[in-house]
Amino acid sequence: MSSGKPSLENLARAQQLNAEPPAGEQIGRLLASAEAQLRDSRNPSLSAPSRFMLAYNAAHALALAALRATGYRPSSAGHRKIIFQVLATTSGAPAELWLALDKYHDRRNASEYEGAPPASTMEAEDLVKLTGELHRLVLARLKKAN
Repeated sequence: MSSGKPSLENLARAQQLNAEPPAGEQIGRLLASAEAQLRDSRNPSLSAPSRFMLAYNAAHALALAALRATGYRPSSAGHRKIIFQVLATTSGAPAELWLALDKYHDRRNASEYEGAPPASTMEAEDLVKLTGELHRLVLARLKKAN
């Protein structure tokens, strides 16, 4: 990876990823879930924290689908962070995109586990936009691979 992050193979050797053949049905379900959550995250009648979580969950499903399509899956703890950090390899995401998604992963954890204030409208709108970009990249990568 040009970002200086470890390769998928190195992460597998470090037991952070496991090699596993891509599962088309699973990838399809992840994409369908991501698309539904992304669509719902664009609903302005929902609260900002709800929109943020829907967009985050869509981004996670997209990142996981992209990873699964490469023949890997997360191995265990910390898997949510890993799948965002390998997006340059799995989806062709530019550094600005995967770094922003990684930041929002940390923001989500702070809110969920540390009692940080809920996401703002600006954060929710930004994450919805970023997830839309990721959606386009993942679909393009999957189409190119087939």
